[in-house]
Amino acid sequence: FVGMFAMLAYGELYRRYPQHIRKFIALGTVVCCGAFYGYSLSTKLWHFYALAAFYGTGSMTLAGISITTLINNWFVEKRGLATGLAFAGSGVSAAVMTPVLSTIVADFGWRMGYRTMSLVSLCLLVPAVLLIRVSPAEKGLLPYGVKPGEGAGENTPHIPVLQQTGITRRQAVKTPAFYLQILGMLCLGTAGMGMSGHVIAYLTDIGYSELTASTAMSLVMTVMIFAKILLGAVFDRVGAARAAILSGLCMVASLVSIMLCRGSAIMPFVFAVCFGFGYSIGTVPASFLVIENFGAREFSAIYSISSMLSGIFSSFGPSVTGALYDMSGSYDIVWPIYLGFICLAMASLALAANSSLRKNYNPRAVRPGAGKH
Repeated sequence: FVGMFAMLAYGELYRRYPQHIRKFIALGTVVCCGAFYGYSLSTKLWHFYALAAFYGTGSMTLAGISITTLINNWFVEKRGLATGLAFAGSGVSAAVMTPVLSTIVADFGWRMGYRTMSLVSLCLLVPAVLLIRVSPAEKGLLPYGVKPGEGAGENTPHIPVLQQTGITRRQAVKTPAFYLQILGMLCLGTAGMGMSGHVIAYLTDIGYSELTASTAMSLVMTVMIFAKILLGAVFDRVGAARAAILSGLCMVASLVSIMLCRGSAIMPFVFAVCFGFGYSIGTVPASFLVIENFGAREFSAIYSISSMLSGIFSSFGPSVTGALYDMSGSYDIVWPIYLGFICLAMASLALAANSSLRKNYNPRAVRPGAGKH
């Protein structure tokens, strides 16, 4: 929760001081690595709560808003692919570090696990901070997809005018498209998080071994690495409305396959593949839809408030699933309800995208059938 509200603050700071993004990322690096190390020294419960608040404050600079803001500065074309590649890194690190940390914790204890996390994070983030440039202008370059002379005009020190097409946050929050997009992402996020926290319990409930259930969830994480890249590349071509429908269809396939798990031993793995694509909705589609619908002019400010509102509500997804299970004694009632959520999400996101296109909030948005910005 601290992180969600911190993201709102960073959205405003990035809007006002775009040239200082590297400093915010550096500050986040110090805070988060320090928090991990602090966990290893903690002896009382309140120590963990206090450090978690610090971690929440700093971690947002290392997450979606910084990554997507930098990508939007550097890419006009292939933005979706670049976003997918960037977010795929989290899947790679999770796949590598999960068994490593499990071994360290088993052999040396949880305190050493936290210290390892702190050291590894520091070794990865320090070179990243040194290499990052806020915009191509700092290197005498143009954003990818921009031809020489195309961005001529009055520039800020860091971000060309061409990159500033779109509407402001104040304008965005007065549009129906903004709230339709939040509703859509909220429904997708609630379903995604509500499923992910209960997949293993559901599969074991219907007779699968814990090994099969945990293997299926591991496959989900592996598939997500490639799904983010593929979805990003596809989104570049199809535009916001079709991207919204595609994201929803991935979740529909996930729900249908999990409901069929009782009938076939292969269905848990079919579900894992489908859900790997569906659960990627919180990263690539979320940022892609914001910039396609509203433009790059005040992307960080719009993205932060959109993510905060949808993220807070969708974080209750696992609790909603648990409550429905407790009421009915079965997960069978849960999946059809989430199917309804997904249908509502697809309709809301498609309406938001079509409305934004008609109003021309982002003149550089992908037009259906055009194949390019």
